[in-house]
Amino acid sequence: MSSMNLALLGADTALGTALLDVIADSPLRLPQLFPLSIGDEPGLIEFRGEDYPELPLDEFDWAQAPVLVNCLPDADAALDAAAHAGLTVIDLTGSRPAGGKLARGQVLSLPDPFSQQLASVVAPLAELGRLLAVSATGLLSVSTEGQAGVDALSGQTRALFAQTEHETAVYAKRIAYNLLGGFGEPDADGHTPEEKAALALLRRLVPDDCPVDVTCVRTPHFFGHGASVSLHFAAPVTLEAAADALKAAERVFVLQVPGAAGMAASQDAVGGDKVWVSRLRRSPDGRSLTLWSVADNTRLPALAVLQLLTLIAARQGA
Repeated sequence: MSSMNLALLGADTALGTALLDVIADSPLRLPQLFPLSIGDEPGLIEFRGEDYPELPLDEFDWAQAPVLVNCLPDADAALDAAAHAGLTVIDLTGSRPAGGKLARGQVLSLPDPFSQQLASVVAPLAELGRLLAVSATGLLSVSTEGQAGVDALSGQTRALFAQTEHETAVYAKRIAYNLLGGFGEPDADGHTPEEKAALALLRRLVPDDCPVDVTCVRTPHFFGHGASVSLHFAAPVTLEAAADALKAAERVFVLQVPGAAGMAASQDAVGGDKVWVSRLRRSPDGRSLTLWSVADNTRLPALAVLQLLTLIAARQGA
């Protein structure tokens, strides 16, 4: 049975909680777990029936764990310090550009959850023929911003019913009962940071001359991401071939139920390990496919990290 000591920054975030949940359900053993905190009031983290006190980040001895997993946005200084101390560092927040190495003294930055969701459905379909264009619109939940986003939506909703004001520094405009056409500062081309991250990952999956467009909308719901994805091919593609390709993908579940029950909702995917796909359809000429997908935006990256931790533990035991 694989085992390893683990330092975890941001264990109390939605990403951190999801990671501990998937580890708890796996054979991976953690003889020592070090939940790290940069807050003034460290709390307790529950894992496999035991409570672990959060430890101040600035007092932690990096020699106690070979791996740091980061679930806290804007923690670059901590990641660099851990890597400098010789740890293998995994960042699953999407705050840094995806890339790096899974090695001691290195930082491996995973794609953000929405980019992973898109890649999970685009990659298998890209094998069906030459792509001419890909476009996607994402409906992203407020848990993208962690507990701060959840608190902002909850507080604003209560305030509207009470006819009072609820100030928040998380969103530029009210998120409760509203749709925000983006999050973060757009670049000179008009792309937000999360759109740029998704574009960068999708462009690795398609031909160099294939245009890719992504729009990310922030919606007033707590958990789960949705995405409408359209792919345009040079030659006709059958629905049967598209469905078979998606069913063969490791992280995809194709919902094929007649009627309204066959329209996947974000709540269907929350708590699960798959990207759900429904409403798969094609244009009259057969050259365009459109689908609707939903996924748990915390469990997708958590599962990816679990695979990496299992690999590291196996290497250590070899």
